[in-house]
Amino acid sequence: MSQYNLKKEVDLNNQNLSGISPRLTTALEKLHTAIDELKTNKDLSNFLSEDNSGMEDKIEKLNNENIDLLHKLEDLKQKNGKLKDANKEVESRISNMITMYRNFLR
Repeated sequence: MSQYNLKKEVDLNNQNLSGISPRLTTALEKLHTAIDELKTNKDLSNFLSEDNSGMEDKIEKLNNENIDLLHKLEDLKQKNGKLKDANKEVESRISNMITMYRNFLR
């Protein structure tokens, strides 16, 4: 039996009960409304769960990229330190050569 047919049958039963017990009819209507809301919430929950699993994968991928970038940054810092040392050495040699050249010209 489809949901539509079931709901139609429930509605007919509610109409039959409304003459006998209006409070029971109201309670059943509230119950069916609550069931419909639960179904909607379940569908939404399933959708969000699927979306969250996709987000977890993306977050893990971003974390891995972040770790790779941190390693590259550390490598670049080491290379930068070596270049600074090399620049100091070059500067020192040039200063020495200038001093030697000036001494030679005197």
